[in-house]
Amino acid sequence: MNTSDLVKALANNWDMSQAETRRLLDTIVNRLTDNLANGNTFTIPELGTFELSTRGERESYNPHYEQYMKIPPKRVVDFKPSKGLKEDFKQVESDNE
Repeated sequence: MNTSDLVKALANNWDMSQAETRRLLDTIVNRLTDNLANGNTFTIPELGTFELSTRGERESYNPHYEQYMKIPPKRVVDFKPSKGLKEDFKQVESDNE
């Protein structure tokens, strides 16, 4: 599913135009991004928690140049799924077996 598929599905579900739905989705994504950029977490109880963390400096091997190189630290977004979402996935896995 891509963004346009999501917008169409939400617009049909909410009985809104696709333009209105797209603006709403953009607002949600912007709020999430702003919260994370400010060092805050963003939680959607049914989905999970998004939080910003820092990945430390590390060393990695580059096979093209056959040498080790240092990868600098960087900030990354971590996602921790909610308990309900984990349970849903466990249910899907057991149904597929």
